[in-house]
Amino acid sequence: MSRIVLKLLNGIYGWIIGTVLMASTVYAGYSIWDNAQVYQATENVQDQIRKLKPGEETEGGPGFEELRDLNKDVVAWITVDGTNIDYPVLQGDTNLTYMNKDVYGEFSLSGSIFLDTRNKADFSDNYSLIYGHNMDEHLMFGDLALFKEKDFFKKNTTATLMVPGESWDMNVAAVLQISAGTEEIFNPDIWKDNLDGLGVFLETNSIWYHPSITEQLKNRPDAMEVVALVTCSDGSTNDRTVLLLVRGKPESEPNENPQQKPGEGQDILPGDSNPDSANGSHTASAGAQTSVSSGESGSTDDIQGTGPKKTGDYQNPDFWKKVIIGVIVFILLFEAAEHFFSRRRGD
Repeated sequence: MSRIVLKLLNGIYGWIIGTVLMASTVYAGYSIWDNAQVYQATENVQDQIRKLKPGEETEGGPGFEELRDLNKDVVAWITVDGTNIDYPVLQGDTNLTYMNKDVYGEFSLSGSIFLDTRNKADFSDNYSLIYGHNMDEHLMFGDLALFKEKDFFKKNTTATLMVPGESWDMNVAAVLQISAGTEEIFNPDIWKDNLDGLGVFLETNSIWYHPSITEQLKNRPDAMEVVALVTCSDGSTNDRTVLLLVRGKPESEPNENPQQKPGEGQDILPGDSNPDSANGSHTASAGAQTSVSSGESGSTDDIQGTGPKKTGDYQNPDFWKKVIIGVIVFILLFEAAEHFFSRRRGD
């Protein structure tokens, strides 16, 4: 009787294991297919919307009429040189509005690039926050992680922010991996008056930063504007990757001096390799046009920082992949051993 019960339990156990393995295989296949659909849909939207990208050389500055006819919530366009980041920026009623909606207002797991609702839509705040999902295949804000690599950070130093009527050259200041609860990054109200204290914070907490920019933030906190690009980090569910872009306020730019060489008696941000940028004409003051210097030019100063951040294994997705594989291998080995000893007993 006991042998019959043992065989019955063994059969049930084998059926459960087989069912679990079959279900896991089907689910894994579906996940791969579904993931591919999400990425394909994101690429399609990106290709379509880039056809409506405002032209920087348009008379009177970049025009957003077509984009705003499509969606009235479009407030800007962000481009980061050396990456695939080249998207319209939206601002919804709440910070959840475009978390899972594309620029057409349709449901999309990839969401949109959007401006924090605490910020002014014209980017006149000292500090503005822009969010985007972290995706593979160089989509949305997935390329922000590239700046954690020292060589990439040093080589790619420029970006462009276009708002209706104006186009601004931005310079990469720092890249951080930091907790989502960090007030200095995620509360723009802290910097309403000026950016005093931000330069020191970046020097203490950045993976990499440009000392020439942090010095300007420390010495002239009322003369700078910062735009922070934020996405989830691969290392932890609570970590965020943040790329800070900086520009000088138009009214604070040095006066043009044809006799003055770049670097003499004035501040120059990394990436401003041409004299026009150095004397302030790169900023869209009074609706003036601006052009972005190539990110291939690299940084003009030695970067500093703490280097890539490390998180605990339990926070790392690769760790859990190994755990799952280990459990499956253990189950298969246990099943094989059970069959082996059953045959030895003559069952």
